[in-house]
Amino acid sequence: MARGHVEFIQAQAVPWSVGLSGGARDDIESKILSFDPGDGAMTAVLRYPKGWARNKPERLAADEEFFVLSGAISINGIEYGPYSYAYLPAGFERREAVSENGTVSLTFFEAEPRAADSDDQFRADGGLVEFTDANDVPWKPVTLDDLVPTGLMTKNLRIDPDTQDRTWMNTMAPGWNREGNLSRLESHPVVEEMYQLSGDLSGDRGILRPGAYFWRPPEVLHGPYGTRTGYLAILRCKGGPLVNRWSEAEHPFTFDPEHKPDLPPELESYGRQEWTGEGNY
Repeated sequence: MARGHVEFIQAQAVPWSVGLSGGARDDIESKILSFDPGDGAMTAVLRYPKGWARNKPERLAADEEFFVLSGAISINGIEYGPYSYAYLPAGFERREAVSENGTVSLTFFEAEPRAADSDDQFRADGGLVEFTDANDVPWKPVTLDDLVPTGLMTKNLRIDPDTQDRTWMNTMAPGWNREGNLSRLESHPVVEEMYQLSGDLSGDRGILRPGAYFWRPPEVLHGPYGTRTGYLAILRCKGGPLVNRWSEAEHPFTFDPEHKPDLPPELESYGRQEWTGEGNY
């Protein structure tokens, strides 16, 4: 089975629950934003309480990728503060982990986050990124067909050398919107996933604000987009490189689109109201 189309939901509307499926983190709180009932893979906002600790080695049977939204957590002596990033493949040993004052992270599990069996081995070639401070990664301009500037800036956090799956950040300046050919709808042959960190983003399904999240299956048409105040987000693609495919017809853009999300049944009750509060989770 695959994850349902989630486009979009505000994380603030999703209630906190205790623990995660798989039982490896039964002493934290979580907001499940998308879930694959087949293999247990998920995207979630995790909240570690003040004083949380693991004082013995822990290995998971799933790749864990995370981006710290607030607070700090130390793993194997490395301090992960706001906007710190890591990709820890299945079997990676967390010798110890501590969050003295609590932390909230956006976390992606590629399978059910259960404790690893004794036969599970850490793969040194599994794409380990033990620590990156996203604040230190330089922004680069995005171009269309490697030629036409789009006004979009990006920074890569991880690119899988085998699959070309990618995790990156995007930002746009206030007042940005697509013009000319960029007013066409776009689609991609791979899954695209996004969590908004700040600003606003007007699109075909409403206005995304801090904490907005989508999981978009391949080939779903979307856009065009624009932002009044500027925008910052973290994105991922799964299933290969993100290739843009454009519609033939142009479509009008508005900064005030109708709020009309596309949500699976388990998120319907949380996602029909626009979020106008504060924070990004």
